This record gives sequence, structure tokens and C-alpha cells, in this order.
Amino acid sequence: MHDIFIGKLKGRYVVYWFRVPSDRKTRVRKRLKAKTRDEARAEGQRVYEADRILCGQKYLFEDIAEIYVESLRGLASEYNARSTFKIVKPFFGKFDPTQINDDLVYEYLEERRTAFWEKRGKEISNGTLNGDIVFIQTALNKAYGKNLIEKPQKLKRPSKPVPRDRWLTTEEIEKLVDACKPEPHLQVALVVMLTTAGRIGSVLELEWKRVDFEARTIDLRVDPKRPAKGRAIVPMNNTAFEVLSRWKPMCDSKYVVEYRGGPIGTIRTSFDSAVTRAGLEDVTPHTIRHTAAVHMVAAGCSLFRVSQYLGHSSINVTEKVYARFAPGHLQEEADAVDFFGKRKDILEVIPLSRRRPKT
Repeated sequence: MHDIFIGKLKGRYVVYWFRVPSDRKTRVRKRLKAKTRDEARAEGQRVYEADRILCGQKYLFEDIAEIYVESLRGLASEYNARSTFKIVKPFFGKFDPTQINDDLVYEYLEERRTAFWEKRGKEISNGTLNGDIVFIQTALNKAYGKNLIEKPQKLKRPSKPVPRDRWLTTEEIEKLVDACKPEPHLQVALVVMLTTAGRIGSVLELEWKRVDFEARTIDLRVDPKRPAKGRAIVPMNNTAFEVLSRWKPMCDSKYVVEYRGGPIGTIRTSFDSAVTRAGLEDVTPHTIRHTAAVHMVAAGCSLFRVSQYLGHSSINVTEKVYARFAPGHLQEEADAVDFFGKRKDILEVIPLSRRRPKT
């Protein structure tokens, strides 16, 4: 996709880009209504897209994927989206979006598996491949929603791997918190993830204006009017209150988790290093959210309220994953089939012996 440029002309913002008919470069410039540079970039992108449609120019996949990634600018999800875009672009970039179907995806997956094996000496996981196809499908769907392309096909995805049933004990949590001490921003991120059960993306996007020390609440939603996966308003417990109260005076930006005065796109590398220092295995940032949920349920908290805390769209999701951790879960059902529970002579009814009966 051609780059757009934002400038000023007679005190007003303008957007311009270069249209390339044949061999001659032609600059296109449009005045904007925006008052700030950020507003100008967003408006300029819309103006560019509209002009391209009017001119009958078709979008390639690399065009719509770049538009999608650009829409995530400033969000924690931008980092992963850009990384995935770099991976899928060489294969899908020059295709017309309407050409992307299951057969093409199959070819891509085979090529991706081969390249991964040759480079790493091991098989690529279905979870990684699934993420690639989700990115492609999302980019196509977003472009269709903006009327940039015709309705895309629904792509088949590799089966998702079985979720890792891993959570941390209290002792393991203490080890991990201690291992994060060399990097204060990482320790703060871990505390916020543990005490809010928030997803890593929502924690990295959390701004101080959504931390209410008087009401002692943390609002993980970026836009209250727009639902977001796994985000809610949660109370601030004593640990979160004390840590954030001490951390805020040290911050130089609007973000709660910051590094050198700016937001952080990902903490995966530093997090993995802390996990290694703590002597733990098979722990990812999502393990922390799972850990918080398991401990809430195991403590006897109602699944309905845990569901609200996690920001689940339905309690059915919470029950499916966490019901088994509840104290007494299915105990009533187990008692219903305890046919001999009231008999004191149970050993006479069901004698236990290692000796084989005589034949």
C-alpha cells in the first residue's frame, strides 16, 4: 500500500500520497478537517481509502492487512499483529483478497510447516498456525466491513491445541514476583495481572485515568461503549492499591505499565526471563489470568461473580473451564450414587482382600 503523508498547508492539515499511473508519479493532496496530527492521520487514511475506491483501484491482501494493522496503532495487540503480518505477507501479499480460499490456505500451511522445520528442527504448533489464519480472516473481514473488498470466504483453520491446564500455586507466585524485582515495570504488570485477572493486552493498555484510587477500582476497558474480550471494572484489593500508589509517582507517562516514560508493546521476553529465574516451567502471561481465576473459584467464590470479574460474555464459559475447581463441585451428584454410604457393615458387603477366591 502507498504511504500517506501528513503535512500542513496555510495552517491546515493535509494528506498527500503518490498515485502511479504508468511510469509517471502524480501527487494527490487533500485538505483535512482534523485539528491534531493524530486526528489527521486517521482522517487521511479514510480519505485515501475513499479515493482509491472512487478511482476503481483494487486492493491487494497486503493493502488491507496493512490497513488493519494500522487500525491497531497504540494498542498492545499491534505488536503481535505486525509480527504475524511480516510472516504471512510474502505468501499472501500480492493476492487479490477474493482469491484467498481454503486451497490457498492449505498451500500456505504446508509451506509454513516445511520452512519452520528446516529452520527450527521441530514441528510448528497448530496454535501458531491457527493464529496466522485468524489474522488473515480478521484482516479480510475488516476490509469487507469498510466496503473495500467483496465478501471474503470463511477460511478453515487448523484445530486448536488443547488448552494448557497450568496455574501457579501461592509459593510459585511468590517466586515469580521475586524474580521480577530487577525490572520494576514487569513486577507491576504481574501484580496488576494477578489482582485483576486481566489479559496481558488490557493490562499493557491500562491508563492511570482508569485507575480510581478513591473508589478503589480499575477499569480495564479501553472504550466503555465497545465490548472487549475479557475486560471489566474490578475492585482494587489492598495489594494492588499499595503497589500502584507507590508506583504512580515514579511514572512519566499516562500508562500504568511503562518503561522509560513510554508504553510497552510486549513483555514476553522479560517475562520469560523472569520465569526462568524463578525456576518455573510452562508459564506464559495468560497463565497468570488462569491462576487468578482458579484461586478465586477454589476459595469458594461463586462462578457467576467470577465470570463478571473475568469479563466473560457468558457464565457458560466460566463454568466450562473453572467449575471443577470449586469446593464440593459435583459432590451432591457423587452422594446420589453412594449406594452403600449409610451402611455401617460396608466391609461385609464389599470385602477387600488381596487373596484370590478358591476355584
